[in-house]
Amino acid sequence: METKTKQVEKYSPVSLIKTLDDHMKNGTIVVPENYNYVAAINSAMYLLSEATDKNGKPALEVCTAKSINYSLTKMVLLGLNPMQKQGYFIVYGNELQFMPSYFGDRAMAERTGITDIVSRVVFDKDEFSCEFKDGYPIIKHVYGGGDKITHAYCLFTLPNGRRAGDVMTFAQILKSWAHSKDPNRKSQNDSPEEMAKRTVTRRALKPYINSFVGDDVITNENEDQVIVLEQDNDEIQEHETSSEVETEAIKQETQTNKQNLKNTEIPF
Repeated sequence: METKTKQVEKYSPVSLIKTLDDHMKNGTIVVPENYNYVAAINSAMYLLSEATDKNGKPALEVCTAKSINYSLTKMVLLGLNPMQKQGYFIVYGNELQFMPSYFGDRAMAERTGITDIVSRVVFDKDEFSCEFKDGYPIIKHVYGGGDKITHAYCLFTLPNGRRAGDVMTFAQILKSWAHSKDPNRKSQNDSPEEMAKRTVTRRALKPYINSFVGDDVITNENEDQVIVLEQDNDEIQEHETSSEVETEAIKQETQTNKQNLKNTEIPF
């Protein structure tokens, strides 16, 4: 008896783009100004065409159409583009998830009017002091060439001109990493500096990103295209999984910061 091989139907975003087009015209969803969501979806599809799960199987064949639609829609509503290192996709079983990156968090925060975002890691040989005034950390930091992380901080200016920020000890950062979906914590072990900076930045900006990202619902006559987007705290909080591209980009930024901090006092 001849056995027929089941053909895997490849995902196409055509129906999703039409759904988004309809909602854009009706004004039921709004994306950031100058954000080309069709271009962002096409960029995402290019990246996804080369993405695989942990077993090496193509993501677009393994993941459900509903999870792909959800992930792409979340990316669009957040106004992010993975080609600009603002987010990345992760395969969990047969589900696809979109995660804003360190750079995506910064982009969303900047859209609210936040400026002067500074994220840095402190080492054991650095000259570092921190005191809080009216809830805001006043920091003095001079790079000293150590290799053991003691703190990480993120500072920025709010739209009203008030300064804000957050400081975390490395013990607090390690506690945050304990919630990672990756039991081996590969990202944290391979690139602790970059992930520490990512963690404190996400925690510092979270309240302002949460106020920017609302709840959205998109429906389609096809059940697989029904997408309910709610505020995803798992995503905005310390979701400590990263992509290699994101980690490398943060690493380059960290090296630049180290050079700038040599023999330089940074008061905030």
